[in-house]
Amino acid sequence: FYGLDNLKSNSVCMINFELDCQKKSISQSFMSMDGSPMALDGLQSLINTLSANVHYTGSTALPKERFKLDVRTLNDIFQLMLKVPACKSAVLECFGVAYDHSVYQCVTNTEKKSDVTTQYTISDEVNDMLKSLLSNRGWTSVLSTWCIKVLGQLSSKYASFINSVNLDDIMNFWLVCPPTRHLIEMMSDCLKNITQEEADSCISALLEMLIEFNPHYDWVVAYMGNSFPEMIISRILSVGLYDSVSNRKETSGNPGKLAKVKSAIGIVCHLSRSHLKEVENGISELYKLLPSGSSDMTEIQKGVLPFLLHMCTASSFMADIIVKVLTSAVSFEVLEIVITNNSWIIEYYGSVEAFRNYLSNVIFRLDESVKGLLHFIFSTEDTNCIVYIQEFVTDFVARTFKKLHGSRPSEDFPILSALLKPSCLDLIIPNLLSKRKWYKDTSVNFLVLLSTYRGSSVAVQALAYLLCHSEGEEQLCLVYRLTNSLQPIHGGLITQSLKAALTMTLINPENSNMRLQLIENLTLLLSWENGNERGKLSAINKFSKAVQMSIEMFLNLLSDRNISIQIVTIIAEAGLSELISDSVAMQIAESLLPIFFISLNLCDPLEKNEAVSNIQAILTKISSQSSVQSFILRMLIKTATDDKFGSLLGRSDESVFHQDNHVSLFEKNKKHSTLVSESHRYNAVLYSGVIGKGPRMAVKRFGDIRREDVAQNLDIFIETLTKCCVSDSETTDGITRVAMILLEILSPDVMYNGLPWPEEEFLKVTIERDLYIKKTLETQPVLWEILRVLAVNRPALCYCSVILRAPLGILMSQWSSEQQRPELLEMTSKILDLMSLGQLLPPPLTMISEILAKISPQEVAATAVNSMRNSSLVCNKGDLVGQLMNTRRPKKTRSSRKHLMKNF
Repeated sequence: FYGLDNLKSNSVCMINFELDCQKKSISQSFMSMDGSPMALDGLQSLINTLSANVHYTGSTALPKERFKLDVRTLNDIFQLMLKVPACKSAVLECFGVAYDHSVYQCVTNTEKKSDVTTQYTISDEVNDMLKSLLSNRGWTSVLSTWCIKVLGQLSSKYASFINSVNLDDIMNFWLVCPPTRHLIEMMSDCLKNITQEEADSCISALLEMLIEFNPHYDWVVAYMGNSFPEMIISRILSVGLYDSVSNRKETSGNPGKLAKVKSAIGIVCHLSRSHLKEVENGISELYKLLPSGSSDMTEIQKGVLPFLLHMCTASSFMADIIVKVLTSAVSFEVLEIVITNNSWIIEYYGSVEAFRNYLSNVIFRLDESVKGLLHFIFSTEDTNCIVYIQEFVTDFVARTFKKLHGSRPSEDFPILSALLKPSCLDLIIPNLLSKRKWYKDTSVNFLVLLSTYRGSSVAVQALAYLLCHSEGEEQLCLVYRLTNSLQPIHGGLITQSLKAALTMTLINPENSNMRLQLIENLTLLLSWENGNERGKLSAINKFSKAVQMSIEMFLNLLSDRNISIQIVTIIAEAGLSELISDSVAMQIAESLLPIFFISLNLCDPLEKNEAVSNIQAILTKISSQSSVQSFILRMLIKTATDDKFGSLLGRSDESVFHQDNHVSLFEKNKKHSTLVSESHRYNAVLYSGVIGKGPRMAVKRFGDIRREDVAQNLDIFIETLTKCCVSDSETTDGITRVAMILLEILSPDVMYNGLPWPEEEFLKVTIERDLYIKKTLETQPVLWEILRVLAVNRPALCYCSVILRAPLGILMSQWSSEQQRPELLEMTSKILDLMSLGQLLPPPLTMISEILAKISPQEVAATAVNSMRNSSLVCNKGDLVGQLMNTRRPKKTRSSRKHLMKNF
């Protein structure tokens, strides 16, 4: 049997069968299936069987009737291979015929959609025979090489039965077929038991089959890659790179090598989903081939980036992997060498412009790796490559703009969608404030691009960040740069951005630095706008309008006393909208009045005057509406007389204190005993409730105020009150409202508040109310100033004359029964002066207060009685009372007042 290892096709027929003694000894040791020695005739028959079947392997079709091997014959052939190793090639080729026959049955039955899972007894027998050899290490390398070859032949021969080009579909087709599944499982078992050198040989054979039977062999390589990912992936990447480089050297190009490169890329893309770590390691090994110390690049080094970029075009997922590894594995020094030596760009792409276009198309496919790419861009050191990166980023943005303008509305751009993710925006937006100019420019370009692509939301987020974090004019100028670029596209951008910035400060109240920075930046922007400095803003780009539109959000910030004065300045600088509603105007007044009184306590005179002027301007603006005016006047007077701010205007006691009047009747009754009350017993007369208003609660007050400061505060308050009374260039209606409001506050009882002055005997009915009003006037100097304003603006004092007659009635009784006291004399003089100033006394009595200190207490009491009678006469004059009761326009009272004076 010499030469059986070279047995091919019909070469068996050429064997000389003149057997010598050696041949006889071999035949005697060769056993048949029944255990008896095989005769020479049987051996001759076996050789003839090999001759008849070997030549069918690899043919385009296999007629079923010509296959003559049965299980017994296959076992004899297997025994022949074991006894005569020299004939292993012919025997294995014969076994390949058996697999060929089984695969033919499989694909034809699959096409007929019949159940064929149990019809492959021949291939199953061969598989069992060959698997018994795997324990012998000498056979594993032989069988692995044979499996690689047979799978290639079968995959190519029956490729026409597969109706798909998808690699996953092709793999599923062959794995469902039992013969091919047995072969590839056997090949995997062989690779597990061979040495590293034998494994390299098998991988080389695998790749050779990949070239020979491309692309039908891709599924085998992909399957083996899943079983041995690290080995297969690294070898495939290496082979793909070298074939890509060698193909470029050939002038006309090698279609086989191009197909091989394409197959290698497809296999790696297939394996990347399930073996990401191994693929990343393999790509990292390719990046290590780039030059690190010398600017001279070899052919392999020149081909690394073109090969990887070619892989990026095959799959967006693969592109993300390659870019991710690039940003982590390649240093700026290596990148500088590669970019500086651009000879490889000319060789592979023809020109720098073509390379940029190719690279832009690759970047358009990125998704998950965009964040890492941004990290890479914004961490670029000051090297020569920074210029190239900046130029490319600018070129990429320009190309993207062109694509956006020419795209369909529904078209999606993966990289732009990735840039819109919060993780990426958190990298882009903070770099607007970077000290490096090109970081700043890159961030602006990206934000303008994203705002054009998705809308104004990105620009609003960026501008809000700038408003809250910019420090100094240089950084704040970026606000104008962005708004000038985007305002023509997105209207109302500044208003939306300001509201977003205010929302950020309201959501994070603990971040006081950000809130303070926002207020400082707004103050500076408004000063630029009102001063028209640098011509930064266009007519449609006004921050004052944005402040007007966001006024309610500013009011929420007034609770922060650290920035309340600055917020008032911003509102005053921006002005108020002409279309402001009454409800908003009332909110403004309610929020500003506490700030007004806080401003009265400021130590810096300039700051105090500026804050007061701003608040006066705002209150005057909104008080032009009559409904709002009443609310403002009421709030001014009530706030001026409460415990918290009264000391700023000279309040000297604690007669009014805070107490919650909303007490549950059920809870109050529970304080009493639940036992049945018995007459004349202690539980029937003991009161366990709260006496009066209960214990006085401490009220937070301002410190001691100097008399000069109190006098100045009173002047400021009266000035503010008078300005708020202006409505349509007239103050009479406002002053009248002040009189009515003051009457409601000091004498809330609806009875006995009429205009006519009662007889002195009737004062006994209202003595409790009169004592309260007198006590309030003694402790509230601001009330005297308000009454003086009312007296000057006649006849407003008549509306609240009860405020004068109440303490005057108490004084009359006190003067009748007591000695002269300074406090009584002072209050009596004040009341008579007010009555004289308000023309409630006739001319002969206008100077009566000058002689009070010279007369006795009884004479003072008589004087007070006569003053009250004369005041009653004045207020009871029919025409004057009719005017006060029936008209609201005091213009008509002047002639009546002259007639009244003539009567006196």
